[in-house]
Amino acid sequence: MLRSFHIGVDLGQRADHTAIVVVEQRVECTGVRDARTFEFEWRRRMIVTKVARLRLGTAFQSIVREVERLTWMPEFEGCVVTTAVDATGIGLVVTELLQQRKLRGELYPVVITGGQEMRYSAGFYPTPRTDILLGVCQAFEVDGLEVARGVAGWEGMVEELKSIRKYQSVAGPRFESEGRHDDLVFGLGLALIGARRRVLPVEGERVRRRSAY
Repeated sequence: MLRSFHIGVDLGQRADHTAIVVVEQRVECTGVRDARTFEFEWRRRMIVTKVARLRLGTAFQSIVREVERLTWMPEFEGCVVTTAVDATGIGLVVTELLQQRKLRGELYPVVITGGQEMRYSAGFYPTPRTDILLGVCQAFEVDGLEVARGVAGWEGMVEELKSIRKYQSVAGPRFESEGRHDDLVFGLGLALIGARRRVLPVEGERVRRRSAY
């Protein structure tokens, strides 16, 4: 089995919590052989394994230490790890602090914009707000995103998910969160950006080498 872990960090201001969400990506053997090649078939799974809100007023230095600690969790050993952080506004300060720490894996500073498309620019990933929400919806509806049993904080995520609305505009479908809070949803959306940038293979020599069969 191949595994990767993807951390999303949505930074709160005075009235909002900082949210941290972790998504695990797995590639597992189905136990079914391909009728043509007779090789085992593999499937990709995406699983939410952590949902957390930090208390209001948590210092940036404490947030940075917590993110660094997460990247070095023992279960992440030997796996691809990504951290996507909201680098919008004051998030730039946290991003710079994270860049000074020894994080395991890759760091993706995401600037949330009102634009139309995601693009890379000087070490940052400007990404439209509606694209992040679209990614969350597609994860459940198309990719079959799962939730690990007993994940604390999931009830709060469900309430936020209920507030996502889809609108049609001249530029195409637009998604907005109309709830009081959206920090957990955006934490999930950021984690999914890392997962989609580091998609694990479901076929080929790398997968076959990992097969237990």
